[in-house]
Amino acid sequence: MINVIAVWIKWKGVTKMSKQQQMQDILKDTIDYYNEDPANRRSITDDGDCMYTWGNKHCAVGRYLRKEYQDETWDGNNQSANELSTNTDDGDWNIDWCLVENVHGLDVNFWTRLQDMHDLVGYWEEWHEHRDGVRKYGLTDRGKEEYVKFQDRIAEGVYDNG
Repeated sequence: MINVIAVWIKWKGVTKMSKQQQMQDILKDTIDYYNEDPANRRSITDDGDCMYTWGNKHCAVGRYLRKEYQDETWDGNNQSANELSTNTDDGDWNIDWCLVENVHGLDVNFWTRLQDMHDLVGYWEEWHEHRDGVRKYGLTDRGKEEYVKFQDRIAEGVYDNG
């Protein structure tokens, strides 16, 4: 019986660690993706509204939506991750119903924070005018600080409730 419990504890630890690693990987991938050619990757309408999907472009969470929800006409295209979340039988809130399967089980607060990191103008250089007239890309100093804080929150287990 003790060996079974030890194996279960080890398995649970590996699962938790792999979710944390998966969140770190998704965060890094998101930052890297929008650091490169953000104007042609952001999902923004002609009116300047952010959407999960616009044409063939997707926002941070939109990149992980199932294909049937990567559509401009989808009713949830402009809702927050919190608005998309549903209460499951075990009492947890998640947005797994609209995400690709390989990212199921991640905390809705992680997805909300990821979308905020992607959306906030003060975190990204391309939304700032530069004196030299050259448009810069990537995270601002404030964005870099938030990126590190987000990484730390993941490592501390803040988003382990998914």
